[in-house]
Amino acid sequence: MESKFTCSICLNNFTKPKLLPCCHHTFCQQCIDDYIKAHARLNKFKCPICRQETAVPSGGASQFVTNFYLEDDDDDKQYCIKHKKKEIEVYCRDCHKPCCSVCVMVDHTGHTLADLDEVDQELREIVMKLKTESEKKIKQLQEHSDFLKTKIADTNNSCKTACDQVQKQIDNICEKARKIGGTIKNDINKIGEDENSKLTKLVQNVDKMTSKMKEWCKYADRILQHKSIITTVDKHGLTEIQTKTDYNISTNLHKPVVTHPCYSMAEVDVDCLKQLLGEVQVQTPTKFTSSFSLNQVYHSDVVIIQGLSWCVSVIRLTPILFVNLVLNKVEDNTIKAVTASYTLKLLNINDESKSLVGHDTRTFTPGYYMDTGVSFDWDKLQDITYGFIDGNKTFTVEATVNITDITRQGS
Repeated sequence: MESKFTCSICLNNFTKPKLLPCCHHTFCQQCIDDYIKAHARLNKFKCPICRQETAVPSGGASQFVTNFYLEDDDDDKQYCIKHKKKEIEVYCRDCHKPCCSVCVMVDHTGHTLADLDEVDQELREIVMKLKTESEKKIKQLQEHSDFLKTKIADTNNSCKTACDQVQKQIDNICEKARKIGGTIKNDINKIGEDENSKLTKLVQNVDKMTSKMKEWCKYADRILQHKSIITTVDKHGLTEIQTKTDYNISTNLHKPVVTHPCYSMAEVDVDCLKQLLGEVQVQTPTKFTSSFSLNQVYHSDVVIIQGLSWCVSVIRLTPILFVNLVLNKVEDNTIKAVTASYTLKLLNINDESKSLVGHDTRTFTPGYYMDTGVSFDWDKLQDITYGFIDGNKTFTVEATVNITDITRQGS
């Protein structure tokens, strides 16, 4: 027959007894360490007795809590702290101390005494209850930590989205500035082209006249090469030569007024740029509650957030209640989509910490129903003992909405 002081693996008295956190079964440190090496999968193993799953500590079985109650009980006996050779026999409920027979006679006469095993079981139940409560709190804290981490991610996403929007506005302003600057440069080039055309025409006229004058000079050279030019240049010929060489070139030598384009740089108006770029705004999530009857599951009243109408929709599809956030149709047809982070909480009227919560970040299309919510167990919802409905069979959903981006056509 196994004793409560015997390891169920080696069937000997405990050596360095270690307590498993999942089920509180105790094994020798070496026994459970060998068991872990043989049976652990994905850093977890099942208790050899009850099969509950336990995570393997980073330092192995030595990191499990030591069961001090069994550690020194090689002879199945416990000895009095005050009277070292006396075995503990009873527990004093008045003094909350284990006692030997001498202690009872000297210090605990007339006190309420109890059996050690009975008190041991009572204390175990108390510790188990405290542990269970602590585990619940740990779970709540972990869930809250996960929620906060989600909010950190949401904040980072909001910052990135806002910075992207700033960059988009900068690019938009720069594009328009380049377009206006291009028009100004075209005007400058047009002035230059007109002036160049006028001057080029004058150059062509001067070159043409120069060419004619050179031709008459060559003709004069040919005449001068003759021994006698009397027969070559008669009276009319000489008159013609004089007429050509006496041509008035003053019009060709006229210096025109030349127009030079220039650009006067304007001072950049920083205040105007700031107005074009807009300002940083801090958006606070909007929170609203909607109550529903178990007998009438439908859409909530509309709530306006940043000019957009939202509502909560609840639908029963046994055995699940689906709670969704819906973005209704918008009058502004330029809005294509809206990105928002949201939280949907099924409130517990008895204990808010027991409220059921779901949160996410989604992109909503106006007027288009999407599966964007969370689901809850219908049986738990309608059972008044769980604390989600009141005497009128009404439950309440709290929605928190934080719009992070609005996408428009052409953007």
